[in-house]
Amino acid sequence: MQKVEVELIIIKVASDGQDAINMKIYKNGTTCRYGVGGLPQLGIAGMSFFDNSVFFDALIAKVPDEIFENPILYDEETPNGSLEYSIMFYGVSSNGETGERAKWTKSNGVVVKQDTQSTFKHPLMGFLDSLTMEAIELTNEWYFDIIINSKWKVLSSTLPKSTIVTEPKTEKEINNDYENYVNQMMTSARQWSMADFGNNKTYDKAEKTLKATIKQSSSKFSIYFSKVDDPNSAVKRKWWQFW
Repeated sequence: MQKVEVELIIIKVASDGQDAINMKIYKNGTTCRYGVGGLPQLGIAGMSFFDNSVFFDALIAKVPDEIFENPILYDEETPNGSLEYSIMFYGVSSNGETGERAKWTKSNGVVVKQDTQSTFKHPLMGFLDSLTMEAIELTNEWYFDIIINSKWKVLSSTLPKSTIVTEPKTEKEINNDYENYVNQMMTSARQWSMADFGNNKTYDKAEKTLKATIKQSSSKFSIYFSKVDDPNSAVKRKWWQFW
């Protein structure tokens, strides 16, 4: 398989059957994701049909040509629990589709599955971790709006019109996923900040146009929605504090 043939990148990190992150990045702009990179697994997922390949282009540019020469699978015994990194590449569709309905005829990738207590560091772990973190960083603001849509039922002005949000069936489960999302973002080793995710956008809810004010410190996260024409009118407000 050659790099120029790639139409889809799938990235997954899982531990003992739970996905810490799961993403599909298509060259045609379709983007799917759930998770932040931590556990427990999040049940809120999004799929958006962007009209550009900005995410795909940024990722594929960081993949060396040597990766496409041969698939790499490292799978060791995991008596103490498993940690799996997987980055797969797909291309050349037999049915002419290049999205979710495509029937790919070529694939390649790297899968490393290790015991959680393994002292062996696979030579490609640096590449796997780097590309995974890059993909998360690129899609963080978009996935934030997916989470906010599920929790607060507001629609971001920057979300593509063709967006599908899937979520747990109960409000309790959605609230748990929301809290876990915020916790995982705040405690990430990458020190991701959500403070700027509401800038230069509005949110629609029940025929009202809102803006979001987001604040984050080392222990607190807050999001405050107000009407665009009345900044002192609170629609939703919630504080989360972690110790």
